[in-house]
Amino acid sequence: MEKPLKRSATNTDDSPPRTGNRVRMVTTVFSLFIAVGVAMQLIARKDDEMNAIGVARVTECDRLAAHPSDTQKLSPGVTQPEVNIPVARKACEDALKKAPNDGRILYQLGRTYFYNKDYDRGIAYFRQSDAAGYAQGQFVLGLILVQGNGTEPDTCAGGALWVKAARQRHLYSKIFLANNWLDGMFAECNLPITEQEIDGMASAAEELADTATQHEDVATMRKNWESRKR
Repeated sequence: MEKPLKRSATNTDDSPPRTGNRVRMVTTVFSLFIAVGVAMQLIARKDDEMNAIGVARVTECDRLAAHPSDTQKLSPGVTQPEVNIPVARKACEDALKKAPNDGRILYQLGRTYFYNKDYDRGIAYFRQSDAAGYAQGQFVLGLILVQGNGTEPDTCAGGALWVKAARQRHLYSKIFLANNWLDGMFAECNLPITEQEIDGMASAAEELADTATQHEDVATMRKNWESRKR
């Protein structure tokens, strides 16, 4: 059995290793580079697989600008007074560079402009979010059009947006569509939906509710809807 090598008085920590040790170190470092390279390839492949199946990654934009009532949000969300507009806008602009057609990011970036009373730019981003098929963007843009908040009111266009959003897993578009349908707001709009489909949406809304307020809003909507059918 080999005896362990003794360190001489001149062999300090800065001294070069012996030849055998140097070979082992080079081999170890080389193996480490190979392992890191393989790991990076696996991570990149995993990201590609996540993107391919539509699994979105949480961004700083999500953490700073997601809306609490957005059923499809990836972060808990922040209310309007809590949004740090300059910081959130920068984060969303950075996220948008990596994912230019992401409807969620487009909507969240739109929030940072709309809350700052730059309605034109905010609505422009909401329209892009709608075009990308993101339900919260469609819902909020519909609400803006129904209320005429920052733009000319267009009830029927707003209702059509709520129809598109309500056909997705989005709670408040189902609630607002059902409530305003009951109130006759869309009587002259000829929306591309039947009362039977809205009834199904109303029945499915409860599974999307997450907070006590949301459960209460669903219960109120269901009570009003059921009373109409009697």
